[in-house]
Amino acid sequence: MTAAMSDLDFLLNPSSVAIVGASDNADKIGGRPIYYMRKHGYLGKVFPINPQRPEVQGQKAWPSIESLPEVPDLAIIAVPGDKAVQAVDECAALGVKGAIVISAGFSEVGQAGREIQDAMTERARHAGMRIVGPNTQGLANFGNGAIASFSTMFLEVEPADGPVAIISQSGGMGSMIYGLVRQRGIGVRHLHATGNQADVTVSDLALAALSDPEVRIILLYLESLQDPEILAEAARVARRKGVSIVAVKAGRSEVGLRAAASHTGALANEDRTVSAFFEAHGITRAKDPHELVRFSELFIRHGSVAGPRVVIISNSGASCVLASDAADEEGLEVATLSDATQNRLSGFLSEFATRHNPIDITAALLSNNRLFGEVLTAIADDPAADLFLIDIPVAGRGYDVVSFARDAANFASQSGKPVAVVAWQELVAREFRALGVPVFDDEQQAMAAFAALLRHSRYADQDKGGSDAMTIPGASLANLGEGVLSEANSLGILAQNSVPVVPHKIVSNAREAIEAWESFGQPVVLKACSEKIPHKSDYGLVALGLQSAQAIESTLQSQMSTLIEMRVTPDGWIVAPMHKGLCEMMVGMHVDPVFGPVVVFGAGGKYVEAVPDVAVLLAPCGAQDVLEKLKGLRIWPILQGVRGEPAADIDAFVQLVVDFAKFAHRNAASLVSVDVNPVMLGKQGDGAVAVDALVELA
Repeated sequence: MTAAMSDLDFLLNPSSVAIVGASDNADKIGGRPIYYMRKHGYLGKVFPINPQRPEVQGQKAWPSIESLPEVPDLAIIAVPGDKAVQAVDECAALGVKGAIVISAGFSEVGQAGREIQDAMTERARHAGMRIVGPNTQGLANFGNGAIASFSTMFLEVEPADGPVAIISQSGGMGSMIYGLVRQRGIGVRHLHATGNQADVTVSDLALAALSDPEVRIILLYLESLQDPEILAEAARVARRKGVSIVAVKAGRSEVGLRAAASHTGALANEDRTVSAFFEAHGITRAKDPHELVRFSELFIRHGSVAGPRVVIISNSGASCVLASDAADEEGLEVATLSDATQNRLSGFLSEFATRHNPIDITAALLSNNRLFGEVLTAIADDPAADLFLIDIPVAGRGYDVVSFARDAANFASQSGKPVAVVAWQELVAREFRALGVPVFDDEQQAMAAFAALLRHSRYADQDKGGSDAMTIPGASLANLGEGVLSEANSLGILAQNSVPVVPHKIVSNAREAIEAWESFGQPVVLKACSEKIPHKSDYGLVALGLQSAQAIESTLQSQMSTLIEMRVTPDGWIVAPMHKGLCEMMVGMHVDPVFGPVVVFGAGGKYVEAVPDVAVLLAPCGAQDVLEKLKGLRIWPILQGVRGEPAADIDAFVQLVVDFAKFAHRNAASLVSVDVNPVMLGKQGDGAVAVDALVELA
């Protein structure tokens, strides 16, 4: 990454700003930034540019960029069409460091607009000027008043400085997220929109915002991701500084969907690859802007959590049930409280209350408004308690909601453990939010946020593995040609790169096939081998369980007849012993043009595409990454052994995937895709063996 990519301080902290197309009307696009900067205390110099007016909003105006008394750090371009392009060129020629091109009519309108945009950007780059936009609402730093934006939202929802940075491709969506955050009483320091991203991207600005020590969480809205390496660097910096990154990735791009001869590309679609990228770099993914904001409220208060065990406290038995169901659905555990804790609870809860978790304190809360605080104190030291949910379905006259909120806030502060509240009534929610306690509309939202916090906490500790992927020796793929390789060559490459494959021999005639069968001393598989036929079973070119010389000879002749009809000359035949395992698994990879090598693994066999049960990770990956993904698959209970069956050798399969991912990472420049299906997985101690493989070289 170049210095130019990360050093964007002149965009977020400009010492001077010029507005091309400045307007006296604060409700015009060219007038809003001037109004905002004056209102919110920007201390730098503002240069309105308007050839028709000597003053704009009470400030001296200038007729052109060239007439300015000094070169500004930043220029806002708020004039249409060709005038915008001309203004960008003039700024670049003058030596302006950055331009925010609010003007529209570029790549968003079609190919002609894209060509104009690309040419304009290239000229700016050549002159050393960075461009935000075009077609952007602009940038806003509420920490210093540098609000180079025309967003109406700042008039509707009053800005307040805070720990949040919002960076969005869409100006409208960024403003919506800003509004939702502010409605929860949380301050926002940065709100930046990148528009068409001709130059500066969301990733660039995420990295730049991390230089602000007041930022504790970054919220991203992405529609595309063309520079993952910069976002990965931002994520590394964020983890080092203890800053959370939460992202919404909208849309379903076609990038990375090329299936080619491999099926792996179809199994690892672009959206799953984005999720794998986020997980690999400790970025929490939210499904929509509303969830993004809900997560942020909890993440700001609590950067991490020790474990998945949640304690539920409510004055409603029904709410206890709903919260327990939601916890289970989100993969959390309803904590089992110790006998000592339950004895302490017995000291003040009524005989009708529930002392085990979830804790139903009943309607006794109406006569004793201290119950929430007393319960929290009683369970504070229970080793099984990681997360706390206070569920208040209804409160009002007679309930001291202020004391509820105070007790919860004090407990959260003293214990350092996450506390959240479910409150359906705004009057209740308001009291908790005022004291910094996260509030959710229902139990599902709260548990989803807890689960996201748990995932986020694990990112810092999880084994990324694969750091030695480039140093582990392996066979070179050079001089092997291009395109789809035969199964024999594919298995050979894997074997030479630490991936276990079934013992096999390559033969050219029936006599050699029979000799191979005799050497194995057990039933064998006979497969015709040709790089022109990647999926042999579709043509009857795979025969199983052969256990006589006659069967082998007749099968080989039959397969030869099929090949002649197909006008294919075989590279030989593979003879391999029948290898049965407990489960058929698969592992594969394809090289995504944006994210690089992507590994897919999970349940294998002939139904892998019809009923996919697979996980996706970026290569390289660590054993813990693989294991956690396996646990999320439908096949996981089967791998552990069911109805008297032994458990599968999970460790062997995990190691196979890790080694395969290292091979994929090391050879990404030479590979297009690899399919290994099936991988026969035996019982514990019997290992995992690849019995079929298909390698496609670039």
